[in-house]
Amino acid sequence: MKTDQNKFNEPYWWSQAKPELIDELEWQTTSDVLIVGAGYTGLSAALTLLKSGLKVIIIDSELPGYGASSRNGGITSGKIKPSFKELVSKFGLDLSKKMIKEGEVARQDLYDFIRKEKIDCDLKINGMFTGAISKKGFENQKKEVGFNLETLGIENTIIEEKDVSNFICSKKYVGGIFDKKIGSIHPAKLVLSMINMVRKNGGFIFNKTYFKNSEKKGNLFHIVTNRGLVKSKHLIIATNAYTDKNLPWLRKKLIPVISEMISTSEIGNNRVNSLMPKLSTFGEALNLFHYFRPSPDGKRILIGGRRIRYNNKNKTKKLMNGLLEIFPELKEVEISNHWYGYVTFPFDQIPKLVMYNGIIYAAGYCGSGTVWSRWFGKKAAEIILNFEQRSAFYNIPFKKIPFYNGHPWFVPIAIEYFKFQDWWINSKEENFRNFFKIDK
Repeated sequence: MKTDQNKFNEPYWWSQAKPELIDELEWQTTSDVLIVGAGYTGLSAALTLLKSGLKVIIIDSELPGYGASSRNGGITSGKIKPSFKELVSKFGLDLSKKMIKEGEVARQDLYDFIRKEKIDCDLKINGMFTGAISKKGFENQKKEVGFNLETLGIENTIIEEKDVSNFICSKKYVGGIFDKKIGSIHPAKLVLSMINMVRKNGGFIFNKTYFKNSEKKGNLFHIVTNRGLVKSKHLIIATNAYTDKNLPWLRKKLIPVISEMISTSEIGNNRVNSLMPKLSTFGEALNLFHYFRPSPDGKRILIGGRRIRYNNKNKTKKLMNGLLEIFPELKEVEISNHWYGYVTFPFDQIPKLVMYNGIIYAAGYCGSGTVWSRWFGKKAAEIILNFEQRSAFYNIPFKKIPFYNGHPWFVPIAIEYFKFQDWWINSKEENFRNFFKIDK
């Protein structure tokens, strides 16, 4: 495989919808709500507030939409990391049910929003196949599907090995599950559309504007930026994985992780269809998994995964190898784009919507921000508007991360642990037999 080095860290999505500098506006010194971060979360909060007639200012240290909102895979999962059983052990049955159900509601709300506003962002609801790479992993999937159906009424389809080829032409998977409600979007088109909607509805967006600090004086927040002071009744922090040292309380609660993607060059609709017959999105039943999908036009394959750091010469090698594990027949295909951004994880891997010292924080989407970030922005706005129906995640406290100051020194260790866990779960039987020379 070859890579166009000119397209390093140039998301495929930007070829059609690249973040741009917003025309300079006259600086505003007062607002009803100031929002830090012009991604899905901040823009969603702004749109909800503007509809209620409030004055809203959004500031962003980069270009609006420059971060994860225009870099992600565009898969609308609405899932959370812990299994339902793990949630129940931590939060009890009732709250756990509400969390899982809220993901379904949030995903449908995204679809409704796109359709109602007639946003051209290539929404397709073709489902998601999550593949198992071992019989043990597949059995675990089956148990989880049965448990979720019995306790939650959520139905996913179990795909036996003989039927895998109906979804994906790959020998890597011995089975899997299929969720027909999950879809895909063009993420950059969505975020640029939301930016335009905010401006059209009277919101103020300032790019290259840095939050420095804030202080509550009486009923107003006094917020210092590189452009000047803003006095605001309310303050929402929507920086997620791009939270910097000027927000130390939040930065010390979040673990940023590199997420990278590559896109193949055009291989044609027929070839993509032969490899992905239902043109679904895809994941894997692993801690460290690949996620992949066809491009919106069905002519390319996009694949992503997590990474520790960028210090190697061949930056695309890891994902190229991952792609060839799934589709070895693509070894001669060129890579057109390679890019990365950041996702973020709270220590307990539960998305956060909290109020602390009067400030509303929305963050920690654990790689599922396409659905959760927009939803939490909406719910953050509803807190200000005094809506009675609060998120099930509201004010679940951050779990303290021991000896953490905002620099994720332990991520390489954690990733090695997850690698071992994946290996143990999925190779245990085979390794046991090999060690003791046991034949089937």
